Amino acid sequence: MKILAITSIRSEYDLMSGIYQALNHQPDTEFRLLVGGAHLSTTYGLSVENIRRDGLPILGEVECLLDGNSASSRVKTGAIFLQGAVDIIAAFKPDVAIYAGDREDTLMAATACAYLKIPSIHFFGGDHSTDGNVDNPVRHAISKLSTFHFVTHPAHTRRLLRMGEPAERIQVVGNPALDKFRAEPVIEKADVLKQLGAPDFDEYAVMIHHAKLGEEDRAAEEVTAILKALQHSGMKALVGNPNTDAGWRDILRVYDQFKDNENFVFYRNAPRNLFVNLLRGAKLLIGNSSLGILEAPTIALPVVNVGTRQQGRMAANNVIFVEPDVSAIKQAIDRARSAAFIASLDGMVNPYGDGHSVSRSVKLIMSLDYGRWLYKTEDPLEN
Repeated sequence: MKILAITSIRSEYDLMSGIYQALNHQPDTEFRLLVGGAHLSTTYGLSVENIRRDGLPILGEVECLLDGNSASSRVKTGAIFLQGAVDIIAAFKPDVAIYAGDREDTLMAATACAYLKIPSIHFFGGDHSTDGNVDNPVRHAISKLSTFHFVTHPAHTRRLLRMGEPAERIQVVGNPALDKFRAEPVIEKADVLKQLGAPDFDEYAVMIHHAKLGEEDRAAEEVTAILKALQHSGMKALVGNPNTDAGWRDILRVYDQFKDNENFVFYRNAPRNLFVNLLRGAKLLIGNSSLGILEAPTIALPVVNVGTRQQGRMAANNVIFVEPDVSAIKQAIDRARSAAFIASLDGMVNPYGDGHSVSRSVKLIMSLDYGRWLYKTEDPLEN
């Protein structure tokens, strides 16, 4: 069986890497990765090296990421990826292609597979936010182009059903990213901080904040407010780079202004085991990453989500949503660090999975009837 996985950015690869590694060890299986986007950018830490360290076989690399700061550069990046990837996919002729999420590269991968008549599996479909971000309709468009859907929650099944996808195409597998919290070995906090070039902070937050399309002009103001609020609260922080969304350069310019501040350590990319242990040792996650929604509940990590990104998504009670105002953010930080709030998270359950999604997903990938479901002939009016 020939399986092709398509990946374009560290955050999405981290969600799926457990499945990729398991598939690579399946008998009688030829597993390959098609790598593009931010993975091949030195600005974003050249995360293709993480893939190589994981020992996963790379079929091809598509260098497509434009070093721009605009919405149009993201569209052009997707177009370049499609042009570079389509012949690689066609030549490999996989029995199934798998991809995840809601970015432009994933939309192009789904488009290529649909036209090439290659069965495909979309992970993380059926989710929905009300924040107005383009990722939301892109996610739904990818679902309509895909053969099967591996979703993280029954509510996502219901949404896909309302979109006209038949139940036979949908599998609830949970979030495969949660498996890493169960599987990754523990690294002592001092060693984690040392490897990331940070002092041995007694307590620290992890900050990850992305620009949102349509609000990219606010990105610099938002991260400035977060950093100032962390300072006012006396909270140290390790700050990761943003995604390749329009406005990312504005965020990095702000980070450059704070680079000599002893309260903050900025890093571009962290290997999975290091990042998992960074989160394990953190007292708070702040910013607007989906990590706070999808993964942080597994380790009962308090989250302060700043701004409109992620609003409307199902969230556990570890998440505090707040406007991008210094005073409001500081109040949210203080609340998230309070004994009462921390106590309220005791015994919490992550609604997105149980930490056993990888084996569940791999079993399905190896057994689905792709030929039967390749052509999407069903009429939404009849569902």
